[in-house]
Amino acid sequence: MCARLSVVYVTKNAGRHFGRSLASVANIADELLVVDSGSQDNTLILARNAGARIIERSWPGFAAQRQFAVVSAENPWILMMDADEILTETAAKAVRNAILIRGPASVVGYRLERRSFLHGKEICHGDWAHDQVLRLFDRRCGAYRECLVHEAWETHGAIARIPGCALYHYSYANYGELLDKMRRYAALNAQQVHQRGKVLHAYMPMTHALAAFWRGYFWRLGFLDGVEGAAIAWTTALGAFMKYAMALELRDHSQQ
Repeated sequence: MCARLSVVYVTKNAGRHFGRSLASVANIADELLVVDSGSQDNTLILARNAGARIIERSWPGFAAQRQFAVVSAENPWILMMDADEILTETAAKAVRNAILIRGPASVVGYRLERRSFLHGKEICHGDWAHDQVLRLFDRRCGAYRECLVHEAWETHGAIARIPGCALYHYSYANYGELLDKMRRYAALNAQQVHQRGKVLHAYMPMTHALAAFWRGYFWRLGFLDGVEGAAIAWTTALGAFMKYAMALELRDHSQQ
């Protein structure tokens, strides 16, 4: 029997690029599944118009929501999409071929190359440059790692790669959104550091911030992306600073 594919989204107020994203996967999805946690915009309208099955569920955390979505899907193969990602036509064909014309039997997942945009400009350098994300996988061979942030699919099988650019990522409309997400993620990362009981020192916020800026702006050539590259590098550095500053704050409060 041919392998079947569920394209899965976890959403909340994702309407800005969601319609384009749904259209980009329409021809390869045997099932469209959207797990939504209280959208107030047109996210659910777009999902219904695309013929998606919708599950409304309160937000339990990144990893838990994605794992719930995977378990709720009808098919063994999952393409996990974010609502601000567009699958390229070439990648859509490659994704379908990857599960229909199977390679080695040991391959249970595929990484997709993702290119990110800010202000409509492709970011070609720095920390955002052409990253690889594991999004196409056999759900029978893994699970999402339990964590507060930076959830990742973990599998015991072999991982291959879909060739060429697969995803166009339109994550932020402006610098305000970039800062808002940095703030949210810094708080979650701080909680994660605190929960793991990592030994902390007063110098860590500054050293991690400086290292993050150097890596993104100079080592990975972020300066070649102009103002956008600088904004990404500075925001990443600020996120690193606040992660450890807030972790120190949590430690001190717990010791009182």
